[in-house]
Amino acid sequence: MIDTGPTINGVHSEGKAGQTDNRGGTEIITADPQIANEADIYVAHAGYIDQWIVPTQAPVVWILHGRPGACFRPEQFGSGNSYSLLAAIAKWPRVKKMVTFWPYHVEFWGPIVSREKLVCFDAPPIDGERFSPEGEKHDFESMGGIRNVLICESWREDVDIYEITHGMIAYAKRKGGVKFHFVGVENKATCWNFLFDELRRLNALGEVWGRRPEMEVMYRSVDLLLSPQKIVTRTIGEAIACGTPVVAAYGCEDYALFTMAEDNPEDVADALESALKMISNEPDVVNKQVDEAKQKLSLAAYSERMNAVYTEIS
Repeated sequence: MIDTGPTINGVHSEGKAGQTDNRGGTEIITADPQIANEADIYVAHAGYIDQWIVPTQAPVVWILHGRPGACFRPEQFGSGNSYSLLAAIAKWPRVKKMVTFWPYHVEFWGPIVSREKLVCFDAPPIDGERFSPEGEKHDFESMGGIRNVLICESWREDVDIYEITHGMIAYAKRKGGVKFHFVGVENKATCWNFLFDELRRLNALGEVWGRRPEMEVMYRSVDLLLSPQKIVTRTIGEAIACGTPVVAAYGCEDYALFTMAEDNPEDVADALESALKMISNEPDVVNKQVDEAKQKLSLAAYSERMNAVYTEIS
């Protein structure tokens, strides 16, 4: 594991060897970049530093963590060049495979990644030991909600939580007893205060956090995760692994308890109402659905698929 270093506002800072990360109870220590000279395969999760990889011709597997739209739209409006950079990388002879975890994205990568190079897994891998129903929980009870709903997607140019927040408002106008808790609020701009104030007026606003560690503690502590995503993002997968059902956008039917049109507030409210009713009245059905979805996210399944990729290019 090599730290490539952050690039902020176009300025790259050197990565650091010997850094330790203990999240999830597994210690990871970054290696000296010189170890790259001995590698048989490079797996890229971020941009490379040229001097680390030019001494060899080891093949490269590039992991497409981002959504195509989240790469395209910032560049369209003059911020960064992620989409064009990936298009260039896809043409490198050394890049043998580019891996996405979402079948929905295959057509969108098509214009810049050849079908021969693009590998698609069914879903992202989730660490089932770290993200499990057993373990510490956060205390939401003091907020007074009969039911607690978590919203924690990263804010991106292609998908954010603006529309579904209006769905929460629509639900709160119908029914009481639910608190909506936000994690990952990265920009407390004045415009967001209007929406939070409306939820507060309806006695539906719970806790509001920025990014925070140990999200498994939060997932275990709520009755439901609400997401605007149509794919299994990390937050959706982690919540399911913790035994928490999900309401997500149309397209996520294989994993979500209910799906909805994320940009239609009344449809969001309908899905929330149906999900919370089922959680109360049919908990066994809910648990069965969550368990079945969880099986598709295992590290063992991911390892088997990725090992096949390594074998193919070796």
